[in-house]
Amino acid sequence: MNKLIAPIILILAFTVTSCSDDAKKAINNIASQSEETLGGISNDRTILNPKLGNFCDGHECPEGIVAVKTEKKKLTCSGIVKSQSEVLISENCATENEAFNIQTTDGKLIKVTSVEDELSNEFGDKILKLNLEKEIPNTANIELPEIDNNEVQLNYFNELGELQSQDCELTYASLAYANSFDNESQLLNIKNCEGVRDGALISQNGKVIGFLTKKHNEIELYEGISLNGEEIESTIPLKIDSLSLNYDSDDILILGLYASVMPILEGEYSNQEIIFDKHNFIFDIRTVCLNSKLKEAYEDETIKIKFNNKLYEFNGFTQLEVLKNISYIPMELGMIVDFGQTTANFNKAHKHIVYRGSLSELVKPRNISNNYKGDKTHYLITPVNDNRYSTTNIETCY
Repeated sequence: MNKLIAPIILILAFTVTSCSDDAKKAINNIASQSEETLGGISNDRTILNPKLGNFCDGHECPEGIVAVKTEKKKLTCSGIVKSQSEVLISENCATENEAFNIQTTDGKLIKVTSVEDELSNEFGDKILKLNLEKEIPNTANIELPEIDNNEVQLNYFNELGELQSQDCELTYASLAYANSFDNESQLLNIKNCEGVRDGALISQNGKVIGFLTKKHNEIELYEGISLNGEEIESTIPLKIDSLSLNYDSDDILILGLYASVMPILEGEYSNQEIIFDKHNFIFDIRTVCLNSKLKEAYEDETIKIKFNNKLYEFNGFTQLEVLKNISYIPMELGMIVDFGQTTANFNKAHKHIVYRGSLSELVKPRNISNNYKGDKTHYLITPVNDNRYSTTNIETCY
């Protein structure tokens, strides 16, 4: 048995040794070819994408996309070729303190010689410009988003350096951000995305729009920078005013009215100050002064915007919720029932009755005595043991 095994072991050893020599030769040939393909840069694994060659195979990539490899963090970021010697990336993927190398779709590697700031947004997110040692012929087509098309594609590299693509959607209707106003805004809002990386490249029909920067802290909405967009300074009320013009409902008309006339609503009966709480989406309407000719009751109110979604998008289903009312009634329109008693907060010598509630809650007597006849609506006032009632003299506007 031992005599038979010995020759077999010798044959196997010889075969393995021969194969190893052949493998070494093949590896050396591949290495020398790779060095030529990669533009003279050593094939250091820390700067190579795991997938050599065209990393866009299987993806619809925009023209001018490149892979930007960081040597320190060993990350791969999406970049675009702005000019033949310049590449743009988002600082949210990698900072300007990194050392970079560029990999093109045809597998070539190009060194980065310097890094500069290109632009930044209101949140301090930056787009970096990488200056290249050698030129890249294929530049990106950078455009604004299409007016009537909100569908976009996000391209980013996963932890293994493999390109990932995801279909997402732009929105200009979220009240979480004032300055994402329309397709010409520098600030973009991206929704219906899940698990995308900061710094992803945003494209549309093969054209580059910009970069995704980061996710909102509380909702599933992302911020982005449009490379050709214009930085604007808007407010949430201005955005509500603009969006309300697209819909026809009583609630939206009221919200649009308050948003459009801020900070003062000059009404028929009074001038009212309008205060907007942008964090809670609440309008607080408070009387400043009354028209001297006021002979009708009216209300102040505090209302909250009710959304039908979790992204704070203002749309045709948006409603308002009344949180509280304060009613003002001229003294002559109040049928006061006090049963001979008086209260500390109620003085009949004042001109106006204040009721902390809605006028709809007050009783309107059907049978009115001769003292209360006329065309005006009267209200039954019962201030005894009810701290919702008080009286005051409100200043007149003119």
